[in-house]
Amino acid sequence: MRKFRLKIILASLGLFLALLSTLPHLSYAQSDTGALNLTTSPLPISLVAKPGEIVKTELRVRNSGLKTESLKVSLMKFTAYGEEGKPELKDREVGDDYFDWVHFSDTQFLAQPNEWKSITMTVTVPKSAAFGYYYAVTFSRANSNVTSEDHTATVQGGSATLVLLEVFSPNARRELKLTDFRVDKKSYEFLPANFLIKLANTGNVHSAPVGTIFIMKGGKQIDTITVNVAKGNILPNSGRIFTSQWQAGFPVYEPKVVNGSVVLKNGLPVYALSWKLSQLKNIRFGKYTAHLTIIYDDGHRDVPLDASVDFWVIPWRLLAVFVGVPLLAAGIIVYLVISRRRFKKKAYGVVKFKR
Repeated sequence: MRKFRLKIILASLGLFLALLSTLPHLSYAQSDTGALNLTTSPLPISLVAKPGEIVKTELRVRNSGLKTESLKVSLMKFTAYGEEGKPELKDREVGDDYFDWVHFSDTQFLAQPNEWKSITMTVTVPKSAAFGYYYAVTFSRANSNVTSEDHTATVQGGSATLVLLEVFSPNARRELKLTDFRVDKKSYEFLPANFLIKLANTGNVHSAPVGTIFIMKGGKQIDTITVNVAKGNILPNSGRIFTSQWQAGFPVYEPKVVNGSVVLKNGLPVYALSWKLSQLKNIRFGKYTAHLTIIYDDGHRDVPLDASVDFWVIPWRLLAVFVGVPLLAAGIIVYLVISRRRFKKKAYGVVKFKR
């Protein structure tokens, strides 16, 4: 009987491992880098001024290549593009007089390998200025032309730093609207759960909202997730999508790393289940509610925006292993016990008849 129980345990373990081997991989896209190896800091920059003031900021660029580069500083502008409100670089157009407000301490210089170069950007704000102005300072090779890639915040043959300038005005209107809050799936086998937050700026000044997603189960808060950690801005008359993940689970999908590098397939990172025993307490099962609170400053007070969404976590293959297999084993044992008793009764009855 003990040998038979051992066989059942080994068979259950084999079934458990076989089920785990069938778990799927997840992939996400990664962006490419430019041909010129430059690093800029900080990114982006927010400036605030009153009409008639002069404001300055330091721009830093590093040549991360292996040879000395002759670089130039140029000025472009950026606007919001598409549903996600991504910045799109554009050249100066007729009427863009705010380009004339800008002066750089250096417009051309030699960049030694792995050395930082600081450039001072000075903006002389006229008294007639108001609301927001959005610059893109580009660094590129001195003998090349800088062109923006379609609908992106990157440039071909260079690197760009975004600078947002807000000029105080009594007519400034700061207003955001929460247009969507959802989860990418209504049911998960394992975390992460991916949240999408869509906001629209209906005012005339850029705004950087911050917020928190409260993960609730049965009325009890079990976790929190910060939204817009980088404090990204939403430009006037545009929308922007922010994404957040709830990753505190066991097991959980994480990027697969081999020899310190993320494993890629068709240029995309491969995700695999991570079984960290330190997170064993974070096994997730059941219905959860994500409550979002986004806050922005309207110039007078903090204004909250709220929404909620429900989703489920059902680790069905784990349930099949930890519930189904033991039940199957118990059923087999019960069957064998009953069969053994019947066999003994039958054998005993035969012996009694012979006597």
